[in-house]
Amino acid sequence: MDSVTILGRTMPVEYLVGAGGGALDQAALFAGLQEAAALINSVGTWAGDEREALSAMNKIVFFSGEIVVNTWKLTRPGCDEDDAIFYWEAVEFMANTDADVRANTFFHDCWHVIQFRRDGGFAQTDEIRVAREVDAISRQIEAARKLGCVDREVAHLQKYLDEHVLIVARLAEGINRMDHAQPIARA
Repeated sequence: MDSVTILGRTMPVEYLVGAGGGALDQAALFAGLQEAAALINSVGTWAGDEREALSAMNKIVFFSGEIVVNTWKLTRPGCDEDDAIFYWEAVEFMANTDADVRANTFFHDCWHVIQFRRDGGFAQTDEIRVAREVDAISRQIEAARKLGCVDREVAHLQKYLDEHVLIVARLAEGINRMDHAQPIARA
């Protein structure tokens, strides 16, 4: 089994093909993840809560197609906050070829684990979900700068802060409830 070490924490990496999914290039996915981890590990200026976030995940699962996570159908990246597992959709991961983009994307979902722990559970309303996204994006922008993201990439993140309608649209995309279980965080 593959594993990756981020800030001294080793976590397993798994691969999953869901309904309608294509074969995964595990070697390419893992190599890209190792590049992002190396970049994260090379930054010497992580604040305490940033280090805590980047060490919060228990596992990373690359997937294709539609998978079911705790009764939620998932076709795009998302974080199972209570289990601290990041489900990273393989096509989206491979489309973002820069290690800094991949690393700050990972940070975003790590921050959702911190929110879950800090706030005592899942966001129960859309208002709280949007507030958590704003918080996660704000922190992601700080991480993106530390990771060396270019201004264009930071501006892409900033537009979500400036236009909350984009956050609401992203929250509704690619994660569908099968029952009344708690949601996973939306990346």
